[in-house]
Parts: sequence; C-alpha cells; structure tokens
Amino acid sequence: MRTSRQGSLSKIKWHKRPFMTISVIVVLGLYAIKLVNETSLKQESERETNLTNDVEISWIKQDTDSISAYIHERQWRDNYGQKYNVDLAVRTQDVSRLQNQLDGFRPQENTPLWGPLYRFLVQNNQSSLDLIMDAFYQIYESKQLTPDRFADMVVSCIQDIPYALVFQDPCLGPEAYEQWIHDLLIDCPECCIGNQPFGIQSPVAFMQTLKGDCDTRTVMIFSVLSAFNFDVAILNSDVYRHSILGINLPGAGQYKLFRGKKYLAWETTGKFYTMGDLPKSIGNMDFWHVVLTNKP
Repeated sequence: MRTSRQGSLSKIKWHKRPFMTISVIVVLGLYAIKLVNETSLKQESERETNLTNDVEISWIKQDTDSISAYIHERQWRDNYGQKYNVDLAVRTQDVSRLQNQLDGFRPQENTPLWGPLYRFLVQNNQSSLDLIMDAFYQIYESKQLTPDRFADMVVSCIQDIPYALVFQDPCLGPEAYEQWIHDLLIDCPECCIGNQPFGIQSPVAFMQTLKGDCDTRTVMIFSVLSAFNFDVAILNSDVYRHSILGINLPGAGQYKLFRGKKYLAWETTGKFYTMGDLPKSIGNMDFWHVVLTNKP
C-alpha cells in the first residue's frame, strides 16, 4: 500500500484484520483468444444488468480533500441471498497514471508469461484499489462477516458484473468470430474492448470501465484478497483456456491440491457459482496448474 496517502486505508491497520490465518487461492488463466466456458458466458448474457459506455466522473470527499474518481454504484446479492450495495471507485489520476503501465512490462525469453504478467499488474494496481477495499471493509464491519462470507461477498460482487471480451487486437463485428462470441456481440455490441496489451484489463482499468473477462476478474480478486492477507495463487488451464478462482476454506466440491493445501475452485464469470462449484465442462482439476502465489 502507498505510504504517502493519508486515506482511510492507512487507518484501518490491515495487518490486524481477522483474516490473518485464512488461506485463499485465486486461479487464473490467460490465453491468446481467452475463451471462457460457454455455459458461463450464456449466463452472463442473460443478466439483467447491462454494460454502459458512459463512465461518469464524480467528486468524492477523502479526509479533508475532494478527489475526482470514476464511480459505479453496484447492488447485488451474494451466493447466500444477502443483499449488498457498494461504490466501486478509482481515482481519475490513478487511471491516467496507469493507462500505459504494460509498456513497462518486459516478458523474459524462455519463461512462462502469465505469472510474471499477473504479478506485475497486482504490484502496480493494488494500492490504487484502496477506495474499493475501504468499501468492502466497511461491509465486513457492518455485517460482521466471517472470512468465508467476506470472500463470497467480494467474489459475488465481481461475478455480478456482466462479462465482456478483452482482446489484444481490435474488436471486430460479430460475423468475424465463432458462434458463442457472435451471439454475445449480437446481444451486447459493447461487450468487447480491444487493443489491450496481452488481452487483459488491469484491475484499475476494469474498475473504471466494468468491462472484463475471466482473468481480468480474477486478477482483480487476487489483488483485493491479497490486501486482506488471504493466501492467494493463480491457476491456468491450457485445455480450458479459462481463469477461475479457488479458496482454501472448509467445504466440499471441486478442489486443487497445491503444497499440501486444498483449494476449492470458484467460477468468477457467472453469477451464483459458489466455492467448489464449477461447470462440468471445466471441472477436471488435473487440467489446472498454478502460475503465481502471493505466499511462500
């Protein structure tokens, strides 16, 4: 976290939060086309919430100052039926500062790309998500959430954001793509953002536009849960070409063993997926592998 800011985040004393011993894994996957499970996409396209191309800038008070920020008011229900509302806000100065951040990322030859890329994005964006983390923490305090319910609150918030394609190349017309992408763009022409390096939106950019695909979402969740001292990791699947979330908490369902820990898998691109609940089409955990962790 930034030490130069005197925002509310520094006053919360994150290291004293009750999530110190909770272990979480965020499982991610990024690929050239970055396909997402068709069943999940269908659920996303059927959502009542629509994406908007209009992003408004508002002034908010922080301590004794007023700052300009991109703000999205979100209302959703978690996977247990609890209703929440929160403002997802990022400072306009951070959006501008980080706009070309991936220009500074240099992939190394003969080294896997995705883990270093995700780490770069987390390190560059995490401190600029403090307004959102403050809002999540206020929910935690007011609702007296347990760690598993806190994680579900965060994940379900991101699940509730409609799915959008993120391409390294420009977005083309629906006729240029395979059937499920064609159908998605017919229903939602604005559900595509192109010309993004490596085909991913950074967490700050995602919170500005609310346009994100599978790994865009999971990098965002990885950043948030890492800040709350959950033990997180990143998982890819070359077979499924997809990104999912997992968490090391008591429970049943699909899981991945890593370093002696049991991590329940979690789908992030469709609503109402709970811990351990994956579509059958991506449910073989042998096809997932860890590419990044935030703990030794």
